[in-house]
This record gives sequence, C-alpha cells and structure tokens, in this order.
Amino acid sequence: MTTLKKLLICSVSLIIFFFVEIAIDIACGGEVDPYDYYISFFHNNLQRTQEYEPFYFTSYKFLYDDDERVSEAEINSREWAAYLGTGVKTADVQKVMYRLKGSADTALYEGYLAGKGSLPDSLKNNTFLQALPSNKSALKYYRFAKSVEAIANVKFEYWDPKEMDTDGLKSAGDEALKNANSENDKFIKLRYLYQAQRLLHYGKNYEQAANVYDKYLVNYKTDSHVKGWALALNAGEKRRLKDTVQAAYLFSKVFAQYPERRIQAYRNYNYINVKASQVLTLAANKSEKAVIMAIDGFSNSELDGRSLKEVYQYEPTSDMVGVLLVREINKLEEYYLTPTTTAGNSVLANAYYSRLADSSKLRAQNHMKQLSAFCEQLSSEKKYPEYGLGKLAQAYMAWMQKDTKGGQAYMDELKGEKLSEKFNDQKQIIQLLLLAQGIQQYNDVNEATLLPSLKWLNEKVAHEVKTTTSSQDWGFYGQYPFAATARNFYQDIMAPAYLKQHDTSKAALVMLQGDATVKKVTEPSYQTINFWQNYLHSSAINKIVGWKKSAQATPYLNFLAKKLVTYKSDDLYELLGTAYLREHKYPEAAAALSQVSEKALNKFPTNFYDEKATGADPFINQMPDYPKLMLNKNGKGYNKRQFAQAMAGFQKQIKADPKNASAYYFAMATAVYNTSTYGNAWYLISYNWSSTDYGRKSIYYYDTDYIRTSNAEKLFLQARQLSSSAEFKAKCTFMAAKCRQKQIKLPSYSDFPDYNYTKLQDAEKLYDKAVRRNPYFAELQKSYGKTAYYKLAVNDCSYLRDFLQAGRK
Repeated sequence: MTTLKKLLICSVSLIIFFFVEIAIDIACGGEVDPYDYYISFFHNNLQRTQEYEPFYFTSYKFLYDDDERVSEAEINSREWAAYLGTGVKTADVQKVMYRLKGSADTALYEGYLAGKGSLPDSLKNNTFLQALPSNKSALKYYRFAKSVEAIANVKFEYWDPKEMDTDGLKSAGDEALKNANSENDKFIKLRYLYQAQRLLHYGKNYEQAANVYDKYLVNYKTDSHVKGWALALNAGEKRRLKDTVQAAYLFSKVFAQYPERRIQAYRNYNYINVKASQVLTLAANKSEKAVIMAIDGFSNSELDGRSLKEVYQYEPTSDMVGVLLVREINKLEEYYLTPTTTAGNSVLANAYYSRLADSSKLRAQNHMKQLSAFCEQLSSEKKYPEYGLGKLAQAYMAWMQKDTKGGQAYMDELKGEKLSEKFNDQKQIIQLLLLAQGIQQYNDVNEATLLPSLKWLNEKVAHEVKTTTSSQDWGFYGQYPFAATARNFYQDIMAPAYLKQHDTSKAALVMLQGDATVKKVTEPSYQTINFWQNYLHSSAINKIVGWKKSAQATPYLNFLAKKLVTYKSDDLYELLGTAYLREHKYPEAAAALSQVSEKALNKFPTNFYDEKATGADPFINQMPDYPKLMLNKNGKGYNKRQFAQAMAGFQKQIKADPKNASAYYFAMATAVYNTSTYGNAWYLISYNWSSTDYGRKSIYYYDTDYIRTSNAEKLFLQARQLSSSAEFKAKCTFMAAKCRQKQIKLPSYSDFPDYNYTKLQDAEKLYDKAVRRNPYFAELQKSYGKTAYYKLAVNDCSYLRDFLQAGRK
C-alpha cells in the first residue's frame, strides 16, 4: 500500500470517527443544554422586540424561558402610584408591597398602618406610606389585603403539604365582596372585587368566583391590569367547571393582552389540551385568531408551516410572525444540520440511524420548499414590518441545501434594503457561510478572502462575552449566540474541510479558534481537547509548535495562531511526546518530553489506579491482567519521559548487544502491552481510560496498541524467535496469545441496527468460541507442553483450559 493511499484512508477514517465521537459525547454526556443541542447559525433573537423570547424554539424544554417579560408587581405598583397622586414613587410602592421581609412587614402592618406607631427610619421617606393614611379607602383596602395574605398565599411544601383553609377563604371572599358593594372609589372597588373572586377561587368555590366575575367584573370599565388578572382567574374557573374550550379561549385573550400573565396563560392553555380549531370558533376577530394559532405554533416542536401561514393571514404585522418563522428555521437546523444520535449508539453511520437521518432530511427538504414560498410572499407583500427576514431565511435555507448560487442570489436581493443591526449581523453570518461553501479547496488565497469575515465574527464574540451577563446555568454557548456561531463554523464547517484535505494541524487550529474565551478562562472545550489529544500525529503537532513559536507568513494563519496562547509550552511538548510514544519514536519522544516540567510530567490522570500518583512500572510482566501489579519491590513508577528514555535505551541495546536481543524485545513487548487499556500503564499513551474500552472497535490511530495490542504481539514473537530457551518461548507464546485475544471485538447492541437480542447472543457465542480457539494455544500445547510455564498457564488461564478440554472431546 502506497504512503499516499495510507494517508487517504487515515484521513477519511479520522473525519468519520472524530465527528462520530463528538456526537457520542453529546448523546452520552451530562445534562443537555436545551439552548445549544443542535448546530445553529440562524439566531433566534433577530426580531425588533424580545417580547416573545419565552417561545423561541427548543424541543428540550416546554418553554425557552420561564420568566415573564413584564413584571406584575411593577404594573400594580405603577397603578397605585398613579392613583395616590403626584409625589408617590412606583419604586416605593413596590418596596412596601412586594419586597419587605416578614418581620418588617408584620411590624408595619401591626404598627404604623394600625395607627399604633411611627414609621421605622428605613421607611420614613417612603412616599407610598406617607400618602396611604390620608386615603381612608385605600388604607382600609390595604389592611384587608394584608390580613388575608396568610390564608391566600400558602406556599406548597412537598414534604409538609398544608391544606387550604377553604372556610377562611370563603369567609374572606364574602367580606371582600361586601366591602366592594359599599365602596364608591372605582380604583379600590375593582380591587375588592378581584380579591373576592380570587379568594373564592382559591377556596375552590369556582361557581361563586365565576359569578363575581360575570356579575361585576366582565363589564367593569377600566384600563387597570387587575381586570386581566380577573380574566385569568375566570379562565381557570371555566376549566374547573369543565367548559374547556371557553377556558382555552379566555387564556388566549390573557396571553394577548396581559404580558405579565402570558406564560401562565400559555401553560394553562396547553394543559387544557383542546384543539385550536375548537377555540377558533369562539374568536371575535382576526387578531384573536392569530393569537390562537400562534399559541398552537409555539407549542409545536415538529415542522409546522400551518400555524405560521395562518397567523400571517390573520395578522401579517404581528411580531409573532417573525418568531414563528425563526422557530421553523431553527427546527430545520435540528432536522437538517444536526446528526441523529441516540445514547448508547456507537456509530452514526449505522444503517438504521442513517435511514432515520435520511427520512428527517427528506421531510426537512419538503418543508423548506413550502417555507421558501412563504418567505417569498412575506418579502414581496411587505406587510410584516421586518420583511427582510424572508430573504435572510431563503438565503440560509439555500445554503443548508448547498445551493450556493441560489443563496447568493437571495442575498443580492437585500442590497439597498435598510436592515436592523441584528438583521445585518445575520446577513454577515450567512454571507460567511456561503463564501466558505463556495470554496472548493482551502489555500492561502481562499483563506485570505475569509479573513475579514472571521475577524468580524471574532469581534462579535469578544463584545458579546464582555457585555452579556447570564443568571442561567445551562451552559456557556446557549447564552451567547455569536460564540455558538463561531464554534459551529470553525468546528463543524472548517475543521471537516481541512480534514478532507488531510491537514490535521489546521483542523486542530480552527477547532481551538472555535472555543470562545469567557472572561479570564481560556481552557479549550471538551471537543477541542478530544481532537487534540486523540487525533494529532507528531507531524501535525510539530507544525503547531512552530506556529506558536513565531509569527506566520500569512495574516490568516497569524490570526488563528494567536489562540495558541491557550496552550502552554508544557502542554504542547507533552502532547508531542505522547504522539511520538504512540508512534514508537522513542528518542524523539524523550527529546520532546525533556522540555516538559517535572510537575507536568508527574501529573497523572484523575482516574489512574495509583492513588499516590507515582505512576506504574510498565515493564512488569503478568500472566493474568487482574489484579494489576503496579510497582515492583523497588517502587519505581515511570512518567512519560522516563518511559521514552527506557524504551529508547532498549532499542539501542538491541543493536549493541544482539545476543541478548530477545530479552530486550520481551521487555519492550511487555511495556507496549501495558500501555494498552488492559495493562497497568495506559496513561503513557492515552489521556483517558474507561471500562467500555475493552474489546471496542478501533477509533484512534493509536488503538493498534491501546485496544488491539498488535504491536506488542509482534514484539513478543520477535523475542521468541531470537531465544533458544523453551521456557522463555512458552512465555512469549502465551503473551502473544493474550495479545491476539484482544484483537477479537467484543459484541455489543450497537453492532445490530435493529437491536436484535438474538443476534447479539449468537455473536457472543461466536466471540466465546474465538477467544477459546486462540491459535497460540495450539502452539503452546504442541511445542511447549512440557515446560513449567505451560503448566502455570494451564492452571491460571481458563480460556486455555477450555481449549484443551474441547480438544479432548
């Protein structure tokens, strides 16, 4: 096989397995970030308003965001401040009504508001409290509202659930209604009526609560949001009284008119679970129909063109049109750009999952045709205020389908259009994607054309990280759309392109470039670490070391190389030395590792067996793999540099002392075996170890040693060939048998597309036969059956005994 052909096979395998590994890590890793689980370049926050952010697309959560965009407390406080007159501050009302701690709140209620004391120093300047006593109706109502808090605002505790005081709530509700009927102040009367309905509702007196609403509140002339809160209660009452369609309709009205209760209304609408067609029959106008269909669309995580089209038909100027359109684009990204993975599935190319992915893509392609037609309508009619969204969506969908010319044509139609800053940013991103897609071969010229756009994106990420604060803890990229765009572009578009060109060094560089820097944290992502640690040969790492040391010839490469500050010299030379160990270039490994500090060399993996972190002695030869013997009596463990020096020494001795070459080959064979997942010193060539490594398929280029132990087998055979001792030959043969056994893949469910248990059982039986019919067992029996080592092996190895027993039958 020619060197070029070997490189091609290696590169293609690398592309497949590297991106399969990322998908596996996502599928089998920790909790999924619901904002960042699919490849996306189309930002969901493009609209002129973020009023509907809770309804952006994510199929991992019921809502994208659980927080209302408008504060009910602020609305109520503002209404009170306006009612009480000039000088009363909204913030003062909100502080007293919603922010006082229990003890201060109680003292205020039982003291100053009861006429039994003065205000504490902390509240002396509170304009709300200063104005309240002069308004007897307001003071009386406020005292009533405070008096019923204890029974109305009962917090549910799972381990100590408290039953509602239904009698107390009924009594309080009747009192509120009585107060309302005797009250002439319209502002206060409304709040008494609301309290009456609310208290009766909480006390499960739904019919009485509904009667209060129907008799007093439904036609109450006011602009107060209290009326909306009463409407929300009435919707709940309709639901409890089994009038579910009416309930859903009322919740849709709350959704539309009262943003402080929008999420609550949305949840309740969906809990009722009625068909949109039923609710539409109650709608009074097109605007109400648009809201009903929008709620239906926001609730659908599947591809859905109907809701979008109908909302546009009913109310083409609504901001909900843009939200629904972007939702569909994001869904297409999940269907079309993101690999289909399932936890436990070890190979994406698995035929079963390939069929699922093909089916999803076909469905997505059909949806894109329909969506593109809608976007054309949106752009041409110009009824929607931000109609440029249509062309952006069309250009992006063309890019998704690899129609570069078509995408550019759509982009050209936006020339001369005045776009918002967010739309211009999205245009830049799509332009970058189309530019990259049009490049057939990455070279100095083409890379230079990309550089201005990459610098722009880099600046966007830096600004975003600097200015954005997030209280959510789902994960970094889900909160930073430009950082996610950069990562996805570098790691899902550019890295594969370089891998196809067999340029793993630049693939590694763009992987690193895709990792955003958060504040002072500069650690690379898991995907980047995984790629650098498992897929780079020494030749690629040497290039990277050179790039870090000096300025580069091209501005493009210089731009990317700046990110190498992430890696210290210790990191790079340790990585280089490890690659040389994997390639059995021991003198080169020793030289590279000599530039690594002792502290870094003696830092062993956290899941290494040796709790004292002294390493292991890889030259210990064991007949059984378990229990592992880590150190000899001298207690000497080896770090990577010591191991490289020892192995380089054996290579020299083989040439200098050929008479004893068999012993040197055996020592090297033992060491190479011990660097496998089955040995005591896997940390010398691998950065991670897992119990699932046993017998798995080869993924990494060093799996010839780490999984299959093929090179160790060859070295044991060389040692055997050069020896004249039957005992030594028996030992070499048995060790070769152990190596050959590791080359038989252990069956797993993922080997079978249909997860057929019967086929798995059949494969396991074949595996059991294969490990017991090891060809070296026959050699042991025939040629070395009289040796003492053979007798020890028969006593120790059950596989060998099974082989012998089968031969006797």
